[in-house]
Amino acid sequence: MPAEAGGAGDAGPRGLASAPVADVVALVGQAWDAACTLAAGLDLDRPSRRPGRSVRDVLVPLGSWPEHERFSALLDGGPADGAGQDGTAGDGPLDDDTLAAVHAGAGTAAVTAALRRARDGALALLSGPDGGQGGRRPVASPVGPLPLTCAIAASCYDLAVHALDVADADDVPGPLLTAGIAALVDVTGALAARSGTAARFAVRTPQGGWACVTRGPGAWTTSPLDGGPADLPLLEGAAADVLDASAGRRSPVPLLAARRLRLHDVPGLMALLPVLEAVPGLPGGAALRTTARVLGGTGRLVGRLGPALRR
Repeated sequence: MPAEAGGAGDAGPRGLASAPVADVVALVGQAWDAACTLAAGLDLDRPSRRPGRSVRDVLVPLGSWPEHERFSALLDGGPADGAGQDGTAGDGPLDDDTLAAVHAGAGTAAVTAALRRARDGALALLSGPDGGQGGRRPVASPVGPLPLTCAIAASCYDLAVHALDVADADDVPGPLLTAGIAALVDVTGALAARSGTAARFAVRTPQGGWACVTRGPGAWTTSPLDGGPADLPLLEGAAADVLDASAGRRSPVPLLAARRLRLHDVPGLMALLPVLEAVPGLPGGAALRTTARVLGGTGRLVGRLGPALRR
């Protein structure tokens, strides 16, 4: 039976939880700093791309408030970044809509300060006694147990996706997109390792890329992708397109047809299909599973779209 991803006493690497702490602190800190800077320049009353939600409604649940202390549940045995209504935000006792209603009058300074408190909480956990080897211990998350460090880093995925909900892709800072992709790759690797799936894959964007290789049941590595050709099954495209497709904000199929997303070694990427099938709560999982079936079910579409899916 596969070992749970993230067991602190288990042998083998645990993705970002086995990376140098300073590197993870830098990755997460720069992402949260970028999110705070972005939020400070936004009109909070403007509609977001989430139906019926303003920019304020999207940003408020990402921060730490007196009644919603982001990340506090991680050390209390509660849910790690517990899912809000869209499966990606907040871990406080209030759901996203309730929290947004409580702080419906919050101004830019208050929202930015809440994001800054969340940022400080994340870095305190990473840099404190619960970081390092302690960061390998499993905590609960919406997609099952993850190492503590991986759960904290996964907040960068939420930040990046929600930044794209409230700002144009060109206005979202590169460090935030980079960290979002790193978190996406790391969590996908954790899911593959947990299920015992042998997986080798990478995601490459103009800002850089990340690679993941499972190393046995419950073990995987997550590392920056070098600038040269990737000798791995590869998803390539703009970071915003990759994040939107993974979160279900946009269907991947038109992005593939338009060559905004490109696949290299489709059969290798299809090895991840069992992982997607096994996690019904995965953000965007339905869209990704549909795409995987379209690409791998008959092979005919792959033949027709071959030039669009590859270089």
